[in-house]
Amino acid sequence: MSMPLQKTPTYPPPEPYTPNFLIRIRRGLHSWLGLLNEWDFRIPVGALGFLGQHLLLVNDPQAVRKVMVGEVEQFPKHPYTLWILEPLIGRAIFSVNGEEWAQQRRLLDQAFQVAQLQRVFPQMAAACQASLTRLESQADGRVVDAEAEMTLVTADVIVRTILSRPLEQGEAIAIFSAFSRYQKRAGRALMLRFLRIPRRSLQAYLATHAAPIRQWLAKAIDARLAESVHPDSGPATNTGPNDLLAALIEARDPQSGARFSRDELVDQVCFLFLAGHETSASSLGMAVYLLGCFPEVQQRLRAEVLQVIGDRACAQQQPLGFEDLRQLSYGAAVFNETLRLYPPVSFFIRESQTTTELAGSRCPVRALVTISPWVIQRHEQHWSQPNDFRPERFLVDGTAGSATAEERIWTRDAFLPYGLGPRKCPGAAFAQQEALLLLAELVRRFEILPEGEHEPELVARLTLRSRNGIKVRLRSRS
Repeated sequence: MSMPLQKTPTYPPPEPYTPNFLIRIRRGLHSWLGLLNEWDFRIPVGALGFLGQHLLLVNDPQAVRKVMVGEVEQFPKHPYTLWILEPLIGRAIFSVNGEEWAQQRRLLDQAFQVAQLQRVFPQMAAACQASLTRLESQADGRVVDAEAEMTLVTADVIVRTILSRPLEQGEAIAIFSAFSRYQKRAGRALMLRFLRIPRRSLQAYLATHAAPIRQWLAKAIDARLAESVHPDSGPATNTGPNDLLAALIEARDPQSGARFSRDELVDQVCFLFLAGHETSASSLGMAVYLLGCFPEVQQRLRAEVLQVIGDRACAQQQPLGFEDLRQLSYGAAVFNETLRLYPPVSFFIRESQTTTELAGSRCPVRALVTISPWVIQRHEQHWSQPNDFRPERFLVDGTAGSATAEERIWTRDAFLPYGLGPRKCPGAAFAQQEALLLLAELVRRFEILPEGEHEPELVARLTLRSRNGIKVRLRSRS
């Protein structure tokens, strides 16, 4: 049944409208959400010019589909995407275009066959159990930083998937610190680039913070390559782990016969590590916050979990299985509503290749076209009570309180946390499975309680994060 909610969950309200883009840039130095104003959540397209640049914010669903699906070749990734990430992920698939992207996609599609959901489930389950063990020692009512724990467990999942080993505590601290520094400086660098600060200077500034991450992953890749024939010189002979790194080494383009070089392997693994843990950590941290704020949602999710596991409910040590997750429809709705309110990647940027029109507004050639899941998924014309947390928007089972016909339209047309079209995140199903497993096991074993008046202070840079952590209290149910 539909359950009353207690409050609107935290979010940084948009700033008052100003036509002065310099003021917006000053706000954006702290968080990219500072670029937005209150009118952006009411209009189909916002447009402005600044120092010879044309910038559009596109909110109309049909125009969004034109950019990301129907005419995707006319709206490639903006060069800003490449240069802001190049010090960290090189020329990996996320930020390149054209044939370079197409060849990488063909190679990655082969490698991702190894990362099929059922095959990687044991690695996910092992990382989940390690997290539960850590949390059990803190589940006596003390304060826990959910964001820090979700960052650790999601990184552990991706390391086990790529490298077939757990993430060590010591290396985790150094890597997370480097990621945090890179995020903060990358956010500022993009704002400074709008002011025409030279790209090379900004990239050199970013490279110092990317170096520890790239060196750590390059060391693991070099060790694996030393066990096999180099990917440029012939078929791999490695008989070691059957993991994602092995699949990347062995992948061959069916059209050209090309393989990833050593440096290209480093680029792709850096991207997969960033995408595989950073975005999931962002959304899972906020999901835990929401479960603490809304005990009735937490109780309903736990009831669904216990119903699915049935007679195993008393066996606290017996984890949920792969097939169990497929039955958690309310759990999926909770996570999707979290993604709606708190999309990990708040902005996608494209560059128009021709002069065209988007939702009745002129879009000049070379315009910077921005599509913001944060705006679209809170837009007043798309959602009723857009800032409220109501998982029932994503329930389609026909029970009382499930999605209305109008809500079903918007969950299809105005919900894009993973992007849309051919460049939609290929790891979406991986992230959904990981999130369902972690959230289900958390509510099964612990009661999640809010921590006093704590509210996350959200900032958007490469991903959405909380500047002051996500503090909750845990109470063990055993």
